[in-house]
Parts: sequence; structure tokens; C-alpha cells
Amino acid sequence: MTNVMIVENSEKPRLSAKNLLSSINYEIVFQTSNGYEAIEKYALMKPDLLLLDLNLSKHDGLSVLKEIKKNHPESKIIITTLLPNKEILEECIQFGANACITIPYKLKDFVNLVTTICNSSTTKSKVAPVILD
Repeated sequence: MTNVMIVENSEKPRLSAKNLLSSINYEIVFQTSNGYEAIEKYALMKPDLLLLDLNLSKHDGLSVLKEIKKNHPESKIIITTLLPNKEILEECIQFGANACITIPYKLKDFVNLVTTICNSSTTKSKVAPVILD
């Protein structure tokens, strides 16, 4: 079973992602809105996938991405955001995010993206990073 950590500031998108991923047999191993806690728990749990919001409490998502990628370069990370900023999303890809997706997302596109990245044998996704409107 694929283990997923969800780091999302808003409760509704966090619950939506949790329910959707659980329905397709992914296990949610941890959830938080706290960036510092995400870094700490990632090191302990080493999930197969991290869904990471850019807007977090107690540490921004870009900083969390940089820290996790520095210590765990093999990590697979999808950036999620309600307020897309092209420059920041491009920076996320530069620092190792596998893809970026805007909220709200189309469920089919989200599932396809997650499945593709989780099934990839490399840390860099073979598909182009996706930014959905």
C-alpha cells in the first residue's frame, strides 16, 4: 500500500485529498498544517508521497520542500495551492517538486497525477510537472 503524508493548511482540501486517496487504497500516514511538524514527521515516517500546500502555519511550503529535498532527495512531492503564483511554482519544480496542482482540482486529473508519480521508479517524474487550473 502507498503511504501518503498530507500537509495542508485548509481543512476542506485536506479532508478531500484524504478521502479521495483512501478510496483508491492509499494510506494516509500523517496530516498537519504545521510546516515544522511536517519536516519532523517526514523524517520519521518517510512516506511514499507528500502532498504539500504552499501556505502553511509555522513555516511556508517552499521552505518545507527545500528542507525535505535536502535531507531526502528521493522524496516524491506534489505541491498543492489555492493561490497559484507562477514564479513560486516554477521555483518549487526547480527545488525538486514532482508536480504542482491548484485547488480545486479535477478529481480524475488528481488521481492520475498521484498514480503516475507514485508508480514512477525515479524521483523525478517522467511526466512534465503539471499545473492545473
